[in-house]
Amino acid sequence: MWIYVVTSFTRYSKVGRMAQKQFEKSMQKDGFHHLHANLFVRYCTTSSNATVHKERVKKLIPPCGCDISIIMSSDGQEHNTYHSLNRKRTRKYSYDKPQMVEFF
Repeated sequence: MWIYVVTSFTRYSKVGRMAQKQFEKSMQKDGFHHLHANLFVRYCTTSSNATVHKERVKKLIPPCGCDISIIMSSDGQEHNTYHSLNRKRTRKYSYDKPQMVEFF
């Protein structure tokens, strides 16, 4: 059973940024992987275990300033999905300094 948590915090206020950091730390303590800026994922062996983690996420939600969606899917639904959590970073390319344009 897979649990996906999609978040959207208000970034324009200090309270929203602090709530986001606290939520992210709590999610990582609970065993979720931080896949993207606003996406967390966790694998659970049973549906009852997934329900427990879903309830934990519900308790972590701040009272205001965020939108959070929890998506649960079974292994049968994930049959054609591939997850790679230990990807290497690609090499950054450096380009030459652009030449000045000369007229005449």
